[in-house]
This record gives sequence, structure tokens and C-alpha cells, in this order.
Amino acid sequence: SRWETDATTPDISLIPAIVNLFGVTSDELLGIDTAHVEEQVADYKKRISSLYSENRDREMLALAREAVKTFPNNFQLVGQLAFALTSGENALNEENIEEAIKLYKTVLEKSVDNILRFRATAALCRIFAEKKGDKDQALIYAKQLPKGIVQTSSYLIDLFGLQDDSEKEESYRMSIEMYTKALTETIYRLADPNYTNPKNRLSRERRITLLETAIHIIKIVFGDDPLSENMELYELNRVIGCLWLLEENQENAIQSFEKAYRHAVAFDEYKDGSQYSSLLLSGIDCDDHNLWNRSAVQDFAERIQKQDRYGKLRENQRFCTMIESLKA
Repeated sequence: SRWETDATTPDISLIPAIVNLFGVTSDELLGIDTAHVEEQVADYKKRISSLYSENRDREMLALAREAVKTFPNNFQLVGQLAFALTSGENALNEENIEEAIKLYKTVLEKSVDNILRFRATAALCRIFAEKKGDKDQALIYAKQLPKGIVQTSSYLIDLFGLQDDSEKEESYRMSIEMYTKALTETIYRLADPNYTNPKNRLSRERRITLLETAIHIIKIVFGDDPLSENMELYELNRVIGCLWLLEENQENAIQSFEKAYRHAVAFDEYKDGSQYSSLLLSGIDCDDHNLWNRSAVQDFAERIQKQDRYGKLRENQRFCTMIESLKA
């Protein structure tokens, strides 16, 4: 009664006993409108994601800071702030990288949400590997993550059919898309076309064969209209062309560069929200333009005009025609 008349408030240690007695939550007891809080958090998350998809990095970071200032103990928003700090042009600031590391570590120390902890661990691995160049620290975080595909949620959900029947078909198709991308990326690293691994003894011919294998896999899975995968097909064909140049085979090099050009154009022209039409991925939405900061055609044009490796082809008529098309 003294609490009800504002004469005093109960000792904080009594709150657990009170909520258990009356069968309510501590938020309800203290008059916190949890539904309203959840709505505000959801609104912040939606707006931050929207700014990210539009490549508005600075605005995204400012909004994420506002969100965490409003809800400092919401670890979903803390994670989004850490992500914003390392996205796009924001990642060019070393202070942002250090702040992101501290935020992700806070999630690991204080959050009990395993999904958020998983994401924070993966993010820390990527930051130390890509931004800090600290492979030892990156490896520590990498080893805390599940190994292979058999322990991941998507694999187990698909394996045991844990989703509703109406969701199974889409889930299987999305898994095929994800595993295909992982496979082709791994094949690319095995081929090591940039010769980053001094212990890789593969010949150029075998490297080219591996990269062509990745192309075949993409075409089998994604079909004749690969949408965003045109970017990977552009990059694979361009790299194959460069390897053929090292082999002094200009004809094969030009053929590869012409294929790269066609895929670059196709990537820039596809519409976000389009659906894959292949048998394996039919009906899956594709919305990946936001993953790249520039067009594929622009990237190809700058490489061809600035890099010396293409110089020996500049007298070739087919190559000159392609350059003019890129400029247009």
C-alpha cells in the first residue's frame, strides 16, 4: 500500500518475489510498454536495413547510433550498429573498426541470444581477417563456429523437414542457391588464379579448367538467366582471359573477355526483385545489386583501360570494338 500511495518503492531484491506472486513480468510490474518498445525496435531495424540496401552508409550509421542511444541494451540494434560501422565507406575509418570490434565483443559477453552471438562471432572473424590483417585472431573466432554444413540450422531444418510443407520447396531451393555459391567460391580459391598461395603447384591449364568447372556449375544451377550470378560469371571469364594472356593465347583470351563483357552487361541490366527461372531455383527472388558499389561494366572498362596486362590486345580489332562498347 505504501508503494501504491507513492510513499516508497519496494527494494529491488523483492521484485522477483512480487512478479512470481502475481504471475506478471518485471516489465509489466514496472509499467514498461513492451509492445511499444518492440514496435520501435522493429521500425529502427527496418529503416537501417533500407538505408543499407540503398548504399546510404553515413545515414545508416547515424540512424544506428540513434537506435542504440535510445535502446542501449537491445543487442539486435547493437549488432546493427557494429555492422553499419564496417559497411561501405564507414569501414575506411579505423576508429569505426575498433568501435565495431568492441560492440561485437559486448554482444558475445552479454547477450544470451545464440543467433546474435553466432553473427557476432562470424563478424569478428571477418573483421580481423579483412580489416585488421590479424589471421591468428580471426582463426580463434572461426574455430568457434560450426564446421561444414551438417551443423548449420538450414541444413538440419531441410534434413529433418522441420518447416511447414508449404515452406519446404522454397527452403530447398534457397539451400541449393546458398550451397552452389559456397561451392563455386571454394573452387575459385582452389584455382588461386591470382597466385596468392606460393605452395599451390597447379599449372595454368588446370587453374583455367577449375574456373571453367565453376562456370558450368553456375549455369547448370542458375540456368540461362542467372541474374545476379552474371557478376560472378563476368569475374570468372575475365580471370580466365587473363590466364590465357599469360599463356600467350590471344584468341582464347579475347573469347573469354567477350563472354565477360556480355555477363557484365547482363548483370547491370537485371532488375532487383526478379525471380530465377531455372528448374532448381524457380521462383526464388534475386535482389543482390546492393552487394556491389559499382557496375560490372564500369569495373571492366577501368581494368581494360588502366591495367598493362591488356596492352598486347589493344591492336586487335575485336578487342577494340569491345572497348568502344564499354565506353558507350
